[in-house]
Amino acid sequence: MRSPPLPVTAAAVLLALLSVLSVVFPLFTIEGIPAAFVLVVSFVLGVVGLVAAYGLWALKRRSVMLTILVTLPNILSTAPGMFFAPTGRLRFLNIAGVAGFALIIVLVVLPPSRHAFVATRVPENANPPLGHGGGE
Repeated sequence: MRSPPLPVTAAAVLLALLSVLSVVFPLFTIEGIPAAFVLVVSFVLGVVGLVAAYGLWALKRRSVMLTILVTLPNILSTAPGMFFAPTGRLRFLNIAGVAGFALIIVLVVLPPSRHAFVATRVPENANPPLGHGGGE
């Protein structure tokens, strides 16, 4: 198995870290956080984010789209907290979360990352059918 390039590794590690925080976040009660809907969405996006992080690490092509599809809702659900969080610390954490998820998208679409996922594709004529080999 090939090792992923640095941008993919950084995106996978950052996505895994932010996803673990999203899964653990509902365990702590914080005053001023809206009801169960936000906590359930955070948990579900965290679990799917962990799956996407593994896919990135293993250079699975579908994980790029899954990563983008899980980071966009994370950005959208975290962004209101930048302005409406009850404390300055929570505002800072929301700003860091939005910046982290945006960085993940940027790292995944960089040219070295795209080339790593294209290189995992098997060419159509890599294994010609029997009896049609070259030089026989």
